[in-house]
Amino acid sequence: VEEYLEKAGKIGAKSSRVIRMARLVRLVKLYKVTSQRSREKQQLDDLKKLVELGHLNHDEVEEYLEKANAQKQSKVGAELSDIITRRVIIVVLLMLCVVPLLTFTSPHDSETEATEFLHAVNIQAGYDCNYLERSVDKFKSFMAQLSGDTNSNEPFLVALDLSPTRCETRTEINFSNVDVLSHMRDEALKIIATDPINIGGEEFSIIATFNLTQYTKDQSQASIHLLVFVLFMLVLLSTQFTGDAQRLVLAPIENMMAIVSMVAEDPLEDFDFKSLPKSGDYETHVVQIAIEKITAILRVGFGVAGAEIISSNMAVEGGGSAVLNPMIPGKRVYSLFGFCDILSFDKCTEMLEDEIMTFVNSIARIVHGEVSRWGGTCNKNLGNAFLMVWRIGDEKALSEYNRGGVRRRASSGSFSGHEAMATNVKASRRSEIDLNRIPGLDVLADKALVGFLKVIVEINRDIQLLSYRDDERLLSDNGKVFTPRMGFGLHAGWAIEGAVGSLQKVDATYLSPHVNMAARMEAATRQFGVSTLITRNFFKLMSPEAQVQCRKIDVVTVKGSNVPMPIYTYDTFQSQVFPELRAPKFSMLNVQDVLNMQAESYESSMWMTDPDLTQLRCLATPRFKCAFEKGLDDYLGGRWSDARESLEKADHMMASNDIGGDGPSRAILKYMKSYDWDCPSDWKGHRPLTSK
Repeated sequence: VEEYLEKAGKIGAKSSRVIRMARLVRLVKLYKVTSQRSREKQQLDDLKKLVELGHLNHDEVEEYLEKANAQKQSKVGAELSDIITRRVIIVVLLMLCVVPLLTFTSPHDSETEATEFLHAVNIQAGYDCNYLERSVDKFKSFMAQLSGDTNSNEPFLVALDLSPTRCETRTEINFSNVDVLSHMRDEALKIIATDPINIGGEEFSIIATFNLTQYTKDQSQASIHLLVFVLFMLVLLSTQFTGDAQRLVLAPIENMMAIVSMVAEDPLEDFDFKSLPKSGDYETHVVQIAIEKITAILRVGFGVAGAEIISSNMAVEGGGSAVLNPMIPGKRVYSLFGFCDILSFDKCTEMLEDEIMTFVNSIARIVHGEVSRWGGTCNKNLGNAFLMVWRIGDEKALSEYNRGGVRRRASSGSFSGHEAMATNVKASRRSEIDLNRIPGLDVLADKALVGFLKVIVEINRDIQLLSYRDDERLLSDNGKVFTPRMGFGLHAGWAIEGAVGSLQKVDATYLSPHVNMAARMEAATRQFGVSTLITRNFFKLMSPEAQVQCRKIDVVTVKGSNVPMPIYTYDTFQSQVFPELRAPKFSMLNVQDVLNMQAESYESSMWMTDPDLTQLRCLATPRFKCAFEKGLDDYLGGRWSDARESLEKADHMMASNDIGGDGPSRAILKYMKSYDWDCPSDWKGHRPLTSK
């Protein structure tokens, strides 16, 4: 019972120690909070006094408070500090509980007292051998019981020498276990010798030798256990601290570096950063979101042409560069260029005033959305105009297709003399890539035209834009309803892709005659009374199914070139109601998902099956096309009297069109009329394009 009470007392003492430590930690934290609040309150009181005395004004106080708030510990710092504090407290408490259990406490401190007691008995017994023998036997039994094993081969008491020597005739009082002592080290022996006392000329003393081998082993084992425990705690603490630092600081930084690396590797990819591990509601998460937004803004701001600028300035391999260098050298690339412009923009700007931004952005939303869906990107927003690009590739990547081999396909129809002249390239000029050899460009060209045609449809279907038809500010003088219209020009060729500007302002764009050609085509749509104009370069890249739906409307020469160039259009009747788009019944997809899938799975049969495309060209009947083609052939062949008759007939067939007739027929008739319907003697089957 006494043994259990002793253990319970020890446990109670340790528990009270733990409780006192926990209370101390709580008091420390409470003191820190209280002192912090007291300091803040004192600072506010001091600031109020300074304001009352006129030494500070309210603006200076606000500035001081803002700086003080900025210097406060961050959330992630406070969280990390709190976690570390809790971990340290737990470890300290655990050490207080476990270390005493693993620390070896020798149970044999009492052998010294027992030997001293036997020494007193030795003096008191004198020559009373019975008393002395009984005392020695009890001493030996006590030592055997103290060792825990009375039958041990290595007894605890291995030698005893009582002086003076006496009573040896009856029992062995003095003894020495030579077998045990012979193989023991000195470190494993404990010798206790009492101070000799001289009584009657004789010295009374005791020398007892004890075997500590077993207890040395127990002490070594306890030391090993304690060392293992300490090492375990160190490893555990290191792992916990590393995990906390990884979760709160390192992982968010690694996420930021991953975002920068991904954007630097492919600036045009729309990455799903949501898949990256979250960093909690801390400042690191705010910084990560800011980096995501900055990279998205860079992608939106620079576009395809600025991909190289973003990649080179955000590269992290090799340590990166601390110097911003947006003025990278340009490189030659091949693309499909589309230029579109809002008609009657000056009138809209004047009448709508502040609302003009809403109007333009409503159209930009449709233009950007449809072009992006059909594989293109917006390079320039010029207020009333947009430069759209369907990038094919840089010159180096496409050069292998220009080293011979069979063309991608033969263009439909046969070349006329003018068209053959357009394909010649002067030997002195830099060799150009033959885009007809590039596989898959027929799909890209088709999708580019579809994208512009879808823009036309959506402009006439969008509820927000349709509301401008009823806007009294935009009514014409004769009360005619305003209808938003756009012109589109498409061309294919090379351009120099790069940065234009300076370190103060830079734009990533494309510069070349081919970009200008797309702009000229868009401007010429007003002259020909059509919504789209397509150059021969672009037309040759289209699929036969798409080419059939376009019509050739003239052969012209543009400023800076004497090479005749056929131009084409896709007939669009916009003054009609386009049905609202709806998702298929019993489908989980919304309208946008269906449209995206349609663009991704484009097939050339779409030109005959898509409701929007067929509805747009509903007035371009075979009979009309036949009349116009005959009139165009007669016009190009110099038979202007026959051409006049056919073109007037074609114009009459289009009487219900948006402009009350056929724009290309009227443009050619107007040109022939300027010559009094008499074909000039030097007529070569083409005319200069008077519009830019």
